[in-house]
Amino acid sequence: MISDTNINLAMVENSQAFVYRQYLSGCDAKDYLDAEFRASRHCYGVWQVEGGITPPWDFRRSRRGAVITDVTTTGAQLSRWQRRW
Repeated sequence: MISDTNINLAMVENSQAFVYRQYLSGCDAKDYLDAEFRASRHCYGVWQVEGGITPPWDFRRSRRGAVITDVTTTGAQLSRWQRRW
């Protein structure tokens, strides 16, 4: 909260963020879900891409176990560059 403004809710209302349903139990879920619904109807921000963009939780799930290649060593895959999400 900044000056009585819920920044998280404002970002959802302005189509700058998705509602992460996994963490709604600690807040007023109805306000967040209503804000997301209204934002999605305007097709701005995260909703403007035709067909939608990948939500962060799906992106992270797809990246689990991905190996990041060390480009400085002719494509060798080094264990220190492995990133587990």
